[in-house]
Amino acid sequence: MFLYNRQKMEQVGLLVVDVNLNIGSIEIIYANNAKEIINKNQDGYKLMYDNWLVQQPMFISDKFKDQMRHIEFAARGNTKLLSDLNNFFTDSNKINVIKFLNFMRERDLTYEKAKWKHVI
Repeated sequence: MFLYNRQKMEQVGLLVVDVNLNIGSIEIIYANNAKEIINKNQDGYKLMYDNWLVQQPMFISDKFKDQMRHIEFAARGNTKLLSDLNNFFTDSNKINVIKFLNFMRERDLTYEKAKWKHVI
């Protein structure tokens, strides 16, 4: 049985095991078989920005900096970056999309920030 959540990103702490990348949406499939659909538009990218980047902005040691930057600006209405993100979230890039989603969901900068404070 699949559980569907639409545009909420409620499956916190669960591993993303697969994605279906359609023209207008990203269907995320989690380890518990729950599914979530995020639209590939300004609202969907704003949801990602609000959940992942507001409290923990992009940091110097982050992977996927380009995608994070694009999410931030697409969430604010930059249409060129919407197109770039839509090109990232495609079937031909499925493995990187899964890596990106898992990275963003597990990202905790507490240790990284503390480490960099001691360098300065």
